[in-house]
Amino acid sequence: MKNFFIYCLFLVITCVYVAYSQQKRVPPSKTILPFKFDKTIPLREMKKVPSGSVKAESEEHEVPNKDGVKKPIVQKQTQNMLNSVDHSIQSQIGELNSISSPIKNWDGITNLNGVYPPDTEGDVSPDYYIQMVNLSFQIWDKSGNSLYGPVANNTLWNGFGDPWDGSNDGDPVVLYDKVADRWIFSQFALPNYPKGPFYVLIAVTETGDPLGSWYRYGFEFDDMPDYPKFGIWSDGYYLTVNKFSSGSLSWNGVSVAVFNRDEMLAGSPAARMVIWNFSAGDDPWSMLPSNFDGSPPPDGTPNYMVYMNDDAWGYPSDQLRIFECHVDWNTTANSTLTGPTILTTSSFNSTFTSNISQPGTSRRLDPLSSRLLFRLQYRNFGTYQTLVTNQTVNVGSNIGGVRWYELHDSGGGWSIYQQGTYQPGSDSRWMGSIAMDGYGNLALGYSISSSTVYPSIKYVGRYKNDPLGQMTVTEQTVMSGSGSQTGTAGRWGDYSTMSVDPIDDATFWYTTEYVQTTGTANWKTRIASFTLGFDLSIKVFLEGPYVGSSSMNTSLNSTGYIPTQQPFNLSSLTYNGVEKVNNNFFIAHHDIVDWILVELRTGTSSSTIVAQRAGLLKSDGTIVGLDGTSPLRFGLPPGNYYVVVRHRNHLAVMSSLAVTIASYPAINFYDFTISQTQAYGTNSLADFGDGNYGMIAGDGNGNGQIQNNDSENIWKPNNGTSGYKNADYNLNGQIQNNDNENFWKPNNGKGSLVP
Repeated sequence: MKNFFIYCLFLVITCVYVAYSQQKRVPPSKTILPFKFDKTIPLREMKKVPSGSVKAESEEHEVPNKDGVKKPIVQKQTQNMLNSVDHSIQSQIGELNSISSPIKNWDGITNLNGVYPPDTEGDVSPDYYIQMVNLSFQIWDKSGNSLYGPVANNTLWNGFGDPWDGSNDGDPVVLYDKVADRWIFSQFALPNYPKGPFYVLIAVTETGDPLGSWYRYGFEFDDMPDYPKFGIWSDGYYLTVNKFSSGSLSWNGVSVAVFNRDEMLAGSPAARMVIWNFSAGDDPWSMLPSNFDGSPPPDGTPNYMVYMNDDAWGYPSDQLRIFECHVDWNTTANSTLTGPTILTTSSFNSTFTSNISQPGTSRRLDPLSSRLLFRLQYRNFGTYQTLVTNQTVNVGSNIGGVRWYELHDSGGGWSIYQQGTYQPGSDSRWMGSIAMDGYGNLALGYSISSSTVYPSIKYVGRYKNDPLGQMTVTEQTVMSGSGSQTGTAGRWGDYSTMSVDPIDDATFWYTTEYVQTTGTANWKTRIASFTLGFDLSIKVFLEGPYVGSSSMNTSLNSTGYIPTQQPFNLSSLTYNGVEKVNNNFFIAHHDIVDWILVELRTGTSSSTIVAQRAGLLKSDGTIVGLDGTSPLRFGLPPGNYYVVVRHRNHLAVMSSLAVTIASYPAINFYDFTISQTQAYGTNSLADFGDGNYGMIAGDGNGNGQIQNNDSENIWKPNNGTSGYKNADYNLNGQIQNNDNENFWKPNNGKGSLVP
């Protein structure tokens, strides 16, 4: 209790302190156009460059990454700084067992090109998982079946022309733009290394199909753009790089670039880049741009860019520094980069005098503790915004731990909401990646190694309302290593990736490296998914489209009227979820009747909503997720919940009692169709006379009551028209007399009994 009190007191002191001193508002250095642009033939038709065909000159080839820029300052550190105490260390493994073991778990790309480190990145879409490493990529479906590759990364830039034709230099990036349903690939090109010019190559898919055509861009940089990190934002693709001067490769500051997202998505050959160039004497170093998941940031929100400083580098405290980047595409000269906002963190030590140990060798692994680690994930929860990220720290005796942060902005500026250093034991945990799901839960993946534990992959997590600063769930294993890396450079990482599945916003996907067989650089990679939540299968019928024999019509689907995005952002429902499917979804899933909205309420208070999720209703009454087959997944802990189902023109229903729900992999089931007693209240369901029951039709304005205005103001003005309209009570795509006569009239005066 004493330690918890000290932690809370520290949290209050450090998180409230925000320094705005020495803030600057910097205009951009210049706006430039692509050096080259084209559109490819479909990737599936392109000539493949086999992985391994571009081999390193020696067996032990290190992909360059310039580090140690701030080491001269480290010499000024005091003994007091070196001995600073980390008050945020979590020394015990969490005791909650509700986190799932991996749902999917398969081997990714191995070291086919003879380089290290792998720079493992990956991301997930509704249909695909794509991984990029140095120097290859591969595409899978989400069951782990390979659809393409592995091939060399320069397959995608094959035939793009000089000056980079044939080069494959590394530092790959792959991201999925969830709002646009597009994929983004990038890597740098160093054709004249160590001299410039240098290039950042970017490719954007024409559609959501990564095997289709791509728009390819090449942008020129004067200095080497090392350690490139991208973030997807509403108004641009944001990039940060560490610059090293052409020729000498001496440190030359940070660059921030923004690429016009709309122009790239449209395949414009003149897609613009706005760039800011910091000098070598400026403070920023290894900044991370924010990358949003879930709801987009509010209009006009700047992209946030964060980096860390250690007090051992001569600063008054350990800290995070935040810059805000705003781009004005109408007048690019009006774009600004403003900051820093300084947040004092709990004390940490980023200095290692000896690197991460492994079994059976004196070779040690690079902790890469000089920077924040990919990603800086952003979420917009409406009343507040979050940023989460992590770094590696030395918890003592050169044992690595993962320091993680959750920042909040409720309208008054950013503060540290919680932070922790995860290190429960004597094994090093490092090279992490952290993300938050749509329910506010956190998942943290990382490497683990020691003199007795081979380099392996693990993850932990916490629920939104758990004690602050703690990873509360039991540590889980993705893959146990069985070998050590003996290469002299010791490179590891340089990053890993934790992503969140847009299908349910409750499934995490993690990818990083491990070692199976001892050797110079015998790294392999792994891809795994897991959840902190549960699956809920629900069955419900709608009275309007019910045709008997436990089935409903799919006329809205066959006529192409169902929208690809959830329709419940109405004044009566005010649900602002971002659930959507791709344009061809309903062609492939012809058994879908309509969208449906599921709501969970606490088992102790049937009026307290804890989660909402839009799903899809099949003709047999089952509610499925955005893949058209799986039950809905909610990122909530197991427990007792009331289940509410809503539709845009049928009366909502709620389970008669709180339903006991178990964590994944259990599939929890609730059936509203078998009895009136399944729904809360008396006669809340329509009786179809064949042993089945369903939700009552006729609530055209969705206010929970079937009244005259549902006929006069909703049905009557639309009678004789067609389309996706609330006046279409039988969901056949036509507003006709039978909508009024057969559904509204017999149900007039009825209301939902959901409290």
